[in-house]
Amino acid sequence: MEMEIAQRLKDIASDFEPSVEEPELTMFWLISRYNRKYKNTELIGGEWVRENIPEFANLP
Repeated sequence: MEMEIAQRLKDIASDFEPSVEEPELTMFWLISRYNRKYKNTELIGGEWVRENIPEFANLP
């Protein structure tokens, strides 16, 4: 399941397009979009993302 969640987050991040309101990909944006699209029964958050997806570990 962790790999599936990680892939979902990577897919969401790949859809990110900078805007005036969101000039850069942030952990808040990523988790918010995940919560909109999926139920998040695992209650993942920024800490989970940092521990399981190294390329997102430094997101603000």
